[in-house]
Amino acid sequence: MALLLAAVAGILLTALADSARITQLRATARKHRRADHRAVQAEAKDSSKARQ
Repeated sequence: MALLLAAVAGILLTALADSARITQLRATARKHRRADHRAVQAEAKDSSKARQ
């Protein structure tokens, strides 16, 4: 019985650590997407000013 509980506890701890890491990766990806979007917008704005 103790071995079963230890296995379940190990699975839960692993799942918790994995979900925390996935959350970190998603936040980093979101930050990079926003930065890329801002850069594209700034470039578009600069190119439209150059045409005028």
